[in-house]
Amino acid sequence: MGAAASGMQNQMQAEHDPNANFPWWVRFVAKGLGIVGGFVAIFFGILGLISLDPKCIFAMLLQLVSGCFAIALEAPFCCMFIDFIERIAQFSESRKYWHKAALFGVMGIIPILICIELNSVLGSGMIFCCGVVYGFMALGKKADRQSMMAASDPAWSPQVNQPSAS
Repeated sequence: MGAAASGMQNQMQAEHDPNANFPWWVRFVAKGLGIVGGFVAIFFGILGLISLDPKCIFAMLLQLVSGCFAIALEAPFCCMFIDFIERIAQFSESRKYWHKAALFGVMGIIPILICIELNSVLGSGMIFCCGVVYGFMALGKKADRQSMMAASDPAWSPQVNQPSAS
């Protein structure tokens, strides 16, 4: 239990780091989409198991697994009773944003591609959206106007090409 508490303290310190590249709300949107998407994927996965199509049953089983995995990665405090979740959470927090983007993107898109139904689109779609947000975070912040203008036109100079005030 002590290891779980220390892991949560480390996670909270990482989330409230003032030197981070992104504001706190962007990181919380990604984490919230992963958590809520995991629960929604589990809910719609269970509902989708009531099907006669074997492809859709397989897709819903994959959606259930990816929903549980998303919750384990993004909200390890929901699964503190499982021994190995702490190691998974530490591994997840040490990953780069593009790793998480690829993982959540693949976990979200595979059940949708196997069985295109409302259950799979709603359930796995939120996990995929979490991957999209992590992907945008992996791209990084947009540069300021002067550096973007300088990159697009090598002859551009901020002193010569000032925008007019009118």
